Amino acid sequence: MQVWIVEYIYDDYGSVGIRTAKITAPDYETARHFALGDAPSVDFVMSLRPESDDQFLGRPAIRAREMTGQVVHNVVDPDEDIEEDDDI
Repeated sequence: MQVWIVEYIYDDYGSVGIRTAKITAPDYETARHFALGDAPSVDFVMSLRPESDDQFLGRPAIRAREMTGQVVHNVVDPDEDIEEDDDI
């Protein structure tokens, strides 16, 4: 069995709702089936990935808030190399 992380982004009565959950399943398709059955709303998108120490949960939520125009604090993207130009 493997642990899967599902992150839902959904319409919560006019605002963006976000929910993260863990699912234990033997494979992706089974985890997806459970995730679809546990969706918090009729209209939603979800991200389903195996649990990992390298995950950055919240990235889909941050992008959803940016797309809807909601204010997002500056959160460093761990995939981007941060280099200061004034280090020269």
